[in-house]
Amino acid sequence: MPSRARAVLFGRNPSQYDTFDVEAEAAESLGFDTYQVDLAALLNGNTEHALEAVPKRGGLRLLYRGWMLTEEEYTTLDEALSERGHRLITTPDQYAAALYLPLWYPCLSRYTARSVWTEGTDADEAWRAAQALGPSPWILKDHVKSAKERWEEACFVPAKATREDFARICANLVEERGERFERGLVVRKYLPLKVYGRTPTGPAHLEFRLFFGRGRLLAAEQHHEFDVDTPDFSAFEPLGRRIDSPFFALDVAMLEDGGWAVIEVNDGGVSGLPPGLDPRVLFEPLLGGG
Repeated sequence: MPSRARAVLFGRNPSQYDTFDVEAEAAESLGFDTYQVDLAALLNGNTEHALEAVPKRGGLRLLYRGWMLTEEEYTTLDEALSERGHRLITTPDQYAAALYLPLWYPCLSRYTARSVWTEGTDADEAWRAAQALGPSPWILKDHVKSAKERWEEACFVPAKATREDFARICANLVEERGERFERGLVVRKYLPLKVYGRTPTGPAHLEFRLFFGRGRLLAAEQHHEFDVDTPDFSAFEPLGRRIDSPFFALDVAMLEDGGWAVIEVNDGGVSGLPPGLDPRVLFEPLLGGG
């Protein structure tokens, strides 16, 4: 059976700014076709309009690059494409494996902050679970994202925080995430990261985003563009085989003692590219293989 043609599917919201035009040009410069899906139409149930730019029949293998979707929304996209004979390179199960902390944490628990979680938004249940981590400080998030843009109000639980303090921070997180709140509360032990500066929303650390494709480390680029050399991250390469996904990203940060820890995991298709990363570094190995 001949291999399917590979292309990039950009999930875009017409009302939001993005940088996918640059990525599309990069993919096309390598000889790969690109298509767009209207996420606003998809999430409103109008899959026909959402996929208007995608061939109605064929056998494309599509790399999704776009706004973050829930597992259920991604499954809807996958099913709509399957009806046209196409398929996503990352399956819905693989997408979820790199997106939801309760799924990826068991694979990387030795390399990241100790974490506990709940299903739902019950702050009392989360408080009880958090006692297993020892005393605060802690970091609070949902199963996918934090509200670090509101660091003190909705993300960071300081030392000696009371139950009432914790409940307030939980409520602020749930409010901030709104309709995009994902599944439940996650409490993580605060890691002492080396601070390199500050942003308007909080401390800035020496963080790198590592992209893995087909189990290999493809690229490592820092978030904040500090004047430092990129470390040798080859020791992280085995982690690429711990997550059941063909394309995912690890965010790693330097600890105060000079070591490194995994801070976050995300599906590669919904992970933003750091400013210094050429998208061709990712597209060529992901789309050009056999």
